[in-house]
Amino acid sequence: MTGRWLYSIALVGVGCCFGASGTTEVNGSYVATAYADRGVTASGQLAHTHVVAADPDVLPIGSRIKVRRAGRYSGEYVVADTGEKIQGRRIDIFIPSVMACKKFGTKEVSVRVLSLGDGTHAAAKQADQAVKQDVKQDLAQKTPGNAATDADLAAKGAATSTSTVTRTTIKQATSTSTSTDH
Repeated sequence: MTGRWLYSIALVGVGCCFGASGTTEVNGSYVATAYADRGVTASGQLAHTHVVAADPDVLPIGSRIKVRRAGRYSGEYVVADTGEKIQGRRIDIFIPSVMACKKFGTKEVSVRVLSLGDGTHAAAKQADQAVKQDVKQDLAQKTPGNAATDADLAAKGAATSTSTVTRTTIKQATSTSTSTDH
């Protein structure tokens, strides 16, 4: 009798964490903070945008998630890092600016798991490639809020403006030097 009871508890324990689809109970509200520490993550990758740290018992390394209610940082992320203070339903979003991290503060966000990782470096690398591809597509269509964040679109706009100004400046400089050569 005792053996059957323990077996039942084990099955209930698995069901409560992952549900029938494997991701049901990990979806929902999380507390989000932000970090700017550069370096190698727990997955072996360098920290970069669209990376979050999470409790690997809740969201294993290599999981792809969609984060909502994170302001301009709402978008798609890969779980590629862990943290001593990141326990339970908490995520820590990598934002490359310390000032932006402070401004982000602490928010209650909504997380939807797109795919649950298996905790390996290979899973994190594969998920990271998928996230980057999704972000690239969103930026090409200028549609932030799906995979790409408003911060991505703003950064792309700033890069585009800078390159346009540079091309214009070069063109003007070429025109000026050409007209003075005659």
